[in-house]
Amino acid sequence: MRRVFRFWWRPESQAFPTWSLSTEQREQILALLSELGLGIVHDARGPVPLLTFGRAVLERLGPSTPTRVPLPAFADALKHVIRDMQHDQLRVMSPTTMVGVGYVFNAADPDTWPVKSSLR
Repeated sequence: MRRVFRFWWRPESQAFPTWSLSTEQREQILALLSELGLGIVHDARGPVPLLTFGRAVLERLGPSTPTRVPLPAFADALKHVIRDMQHDQLRVMSPTTMVGVGYVFNAADPDTWPVKSSLR
């Protein structure tokens, strides 16, 4: 019976702390993300599903994360950051706003595009 009540009255989710970054720090983080992302896409030799991409980023950042980050939320945050940073090569394609849905690819490499067209 307790499980039924927990379904309706869940405790408030823990909010993660936000950071205030300088312009230089933001540029360094975006450069690191683009380097990591392009490496992951290159290693996969194709489009990388968003959840797989998020897991690979967390693995490459190492086990030093102080709190366990929920993978779907992290992958969705990566989707928004990659879309907003407007990188020349690292891109994300997501036809929906659903959490964790999409592909990360290298726009300069047609072999990694999620959709291949016969009109190249």
